[in-house]
Amino acid sequence: MTCKNPSEWRVSCNPVAGKTFYQVYRIKDLDEVDHSGNRETRGGLYEHREDAERLAATLNAEEGRK
Repeated sequence: MTCKNPSEWRVSCNPVAGKTFYQVYRIKDLDEVDHSGNRETRGGLYEHREDAERLAATLNAEEGRK
């Protein structure tokens, strides 16, 4: 997948049936509106925010972003 002007990797949270899950995502093109079709995700859903934050930090470091 080619991203034109991607954001850094971030963590979002989503409540599902009374439980909160976390996901790592980035905006594919910052020149466009943020919506589900303009997001790229990695790693699936996490029960613990720290796990998602760790993956986001790793992905950002790999791309030279801090």
